[in-house]
Amino acid sequence: MFHPLVFDNIRVVLEGVVYDRDFEGAIIITGRSDVMDLATFERLFQIEFRQAGKADGDTAVTAQIQLRTSLADIAAEQLDKPLTEHVGCTICIHYFLEISDVPRETEAITAILNEVWGHRPHITQTVKARLDEHRQEWPPQRFANQITLDFHRKIDEGNIEDLRRLIDHTVDSLIHLQAYCDRRA
Repeated sequence: MFHPLVFDNIRVVLEGVVYDRDFEGAIIITGRSDVMDLATFERLFQIEFRQAGKADGDTAVTAQIQLRTSLADIAAEQLDKPLTEHVGCTICIHYFLEISDVPRETEAITAILNEVWGHRPHITQTVKARLDEHRQEWPPQRFANQITLDFHRKIDEGNIEDLRRLIDHTVDSLIHLQAYCDRRA
């Protein structure tokens, strides 16, 4: 009989918990994908959402949860051989929003996330500016900011019970970041 991968079991539960929050009216799912990269034999599942009641626009904050696994993890699980130290998946959370005062706002965002997460995940922020070829303005008025929360460890089926809390923290962070962006605007 076919045994689903650790990735598939976690993906199903993760997706179900996120859709539960959508059905409750807390968030609106705006995108999802389930990809098998045939070049690297990696699996990636990602689901995006924003706070319910917030229209897509400059001040809307988007959250994205990414679950991925590698060829080594898939092969180790299927062959039942220790090809990796620990068979499992990695999970990262991304938030996307716009900022204008890079030093001040990135510091405020880190403080908000550390308050919600208790300094647990590693936080990085990638700030980008878009320059149109016909209208280059420097310095730009707004910057795109991608905030990444990385836990730097693999998870497996033993962590399934933690997924509801992970989603709760993700949605709480989204609400706090959205409130921050609304106050700034």
